[in-house]
Amino acid sequence: MSSNPCPTVPRIDSPTFLVLAYDIADTEKALALRDQFMEGHLGHMEANWTRYVSAGPMRTPDGKGYLGSMFLLKASDRADVDALMIGDPYFRSGLYERVEVVPAVVAIGTAIGGRIWAGADQLKGAPATKVAKG
Repeated sequence: MSSNPCPTVPRIDSPTFLVLAYDIADTEKALALRDQFMEGHLGHMEANWTRYVSAGPMRTPDGKGYLGSMFLLKASDRADVDALMIGDPYFRSGLYERVEVVPAVVAIGTAIGGRIWAGADQLKGAPATKVAKG
């Protein structure tokens, strides 16, 4: 463990999901869709801001273009994720070619103000579920 003090904070009280949404391959069309539906997208996110731990665009390696969007959000289950995302005009517009949704644990970072563990001992031997990749 580091000698740099990191505050311990409560774990987020609901399940969290990482949503990775990849833009369509036609970058000109993707940019046009982003521009056309941006106000609605931002409005949807602002209206539901308490559901988002963090969110933002994924950029190309040079930082000048877009690859898609990432959303780290609070939801009760996958159906809740889908209901929230379909309310976003970017999802309805055809901007995204592929969407991945993965259950996640928000364990450390500035977005939550610290870390959720007091020490490594509380994490060792924690049960994990094996997921078949497919």
